[in-house]
Amino acid sequence: MGLRFKIKDFHFSSLNINRSWWPYFTISLLVTLVYLPTFSGEFILDDNSLIKNNPYIKELHSVSSYLSQEDGIGDRGSLGSYHTGYYRPLVNLTYWIDYKLWGMSAPGFRTTNLFLHLLSSFLVCHLVILLVNDRQAAFWVAVLFAFHPVNTESVSWISSRNNILVTVFAVASLYFYIKGWKKNSYAARACSALFFVAAIFSKEFGLMVLPVFFLYQRFLSEERGNIGKELASYLPYVMILIFYFVLRKSATGSLLTPSEMEHIWSRIYFFPYLILSNLRLILFPYRLHSFVIDYPDTYLNWPALAGFLLFILLGLFMWRERKDRLVGFSLFCFLISIFPILNIIPTSAVTLISMRWLYFPMIFLLVAISRLIQKSIKMNRSLTLAIVCVVSVYFGVFSHILNKDLWHEEGTFLHQEVHHFNNYFYAGGLAESLLDEKKYRDAERFFRIAINNYPQKPKNYINYSALLIDTGRPEEALLCLNRAWSLTMTHNERGQWFNNMGMACFKLKRHHQGLRHFSKAVEYCRNNHQFWANLGGAYGSIGDYENSVFALKKGLDVAPESIQLRKNLAVTHLRMGEPGMAISVLEKIPPDKRIEQGVAALLNKASRALESNRQLE
Repeated sequence: MGLRFKIKDFHFSSLNINRSWWPYFTISLLVTLVYLPTFSGEFILDDNSLIKNNPYIKELHSVSSYLSQEDGIGDRGSLGSYHTGYYRPLVNLTYWIDYKLWGMSAPGFRTTNLFLHLLSSFLVCHLVILLVNDRQAAFWVAVLFAFHPVNTESVSWISSRNNILVTVFAVASLYFYIKGWKKNSYAARACSALFFVAAIFSKEFGLMVLPVFFLYQRFLSEERGNIGKELASYLPYVMILIFYFVLRKSATGSLLTPSEMEHIWSRIYFFPYLILSNLRLILFPYRLHSFVIDYPDTYLNWPALAGFLLFILLGLFMWRERKDRLVGFSLFCFLISIFPILNIIPTSAVTLISMRWLYFPMIFLLVAISRLIQKSIKMNRSLTLAIVCVVSVYFGVFSHILNKDLWHEEGTFLHQEVHHFNNYFYAGGLAESLLDEKKYRDAERFFRIAINNYPQKPKNYINYSALLIDTGRPEEALLCLNRAWSLTMTHNERGQWFNNMGMACFKLKRHHQGLRHFSKAVEYCRNNHQFWANLGGAYGSIGDYENSVFALKKGLDVAPESIQLRKNLAVTHLRMGEPGMAISVLEKIPPDKRIEQGVAALLNKASRALESNRQLE
């Protein structure tokens, strides 16, 4: 007897809870199990700079402040003239909401991503119902989308949230646009415009919704002959786009991208190869990880030629299915929505392919798959449901493995990428992690690998120089840092460069050179309390206690909770013969932290010195 799933009985809009609630509950429960590791996950990679160490998200700011932000820059003052070219002002607002809900808790932020992913899955289900009018096919497509392992990067990597946000708002905008046309509802059209604003302010992918509207008119609209009405429907979106590009130009310095439009014909030649590569990730997901991929070495190689073959086959398939307008609509929408990641217009990304970029385009491919499921169920219901169940189980298990072994915390991520996938883009990050663990030999090996593979990445030289200083090789550290001097650096990296130069100079007893470098470090990074501490320590080591006190107090202005800064400041006051000032500094440290940090002993020393001074008086 074949399996019978009475999915045709549920109604999303019904008030009968016995029929309407269970699809949501089923998907929510299963997706929660798949993403169970995310509830104990950590901040990883860009999460640290954009969320964990980003003071901006701890307070609510003015509307103009959010609208003037450039995404990917935690501290706008730290990057000088550097631009990412990404304009996504809604992202930091959602981080602020998360901070209010969870505090600086990575599992809390990850939970929000998971909730948004569920919302996105439900919207996909409703969109398919609207387009295909088949609730059973819509349910299974929502399951495939919710479980798909490609989506784990967007969901489990917190700072990839922009992909979920733009999908939620873009699908909602499309849904209400279609509703507005079908029911001639101005309220639905207004909702569509508002969601379009949210979509483009979440990620650049939102711009692709407008050509999707055009494709809907060409393929599916019952009033596609009414050109005047269609053009009038675009006017609100065009006005929104003008406003968007003005704001974008002001924030990022460019309308589209900060990269140069060079090698354009080469980019066009390889776009079928990129489409083939992205389709492989969606249709045949295996060996998924954080890809760092460039173009093939030559034009006439099998991946590039396979891309052209795919284009021919895709054209033949669309010709064969030309009578099914939904298939044509979905495939053209997929090609339109994937356009931003074909690198024809270059971006600041270090790779040509990434799983997180497929979160939004995948939806349109799933619309075509929903039609395939619909037709297959009519032909052989039991076999179709069995195949869909097997694929769903595979997706769910694979996603759970990725969430547990790749995206859970940074240590496992770096180990998997470098050791398992030979992805040496992260060799520097792994070396830095090993350096923190004092595993100097292994760290040095991976720093050398990172520098050999990415010689234009200054951060690898800077961190490697820290290892050389820690292991008593300051002269080698200076040579390493000099190799990085001419490389393009952010303000933060330049500040780290000067700080490490200062450390190396002091190890070599070149105190005045070291002081100059420490002074430059705090010029570049005034909010780095460690740099102020190093500057204060440098002044103190040459007996310039007044400047030492000034620098240490500057560090305390940045990090008033720093016990080490207070201890250093107290020691400096003692050397200046000011035990009373030392005591006042130390007494601001909480009593429960004085013993374990050695503060109590220093406080006793200051008290004895003060008593001795009183006796002498």
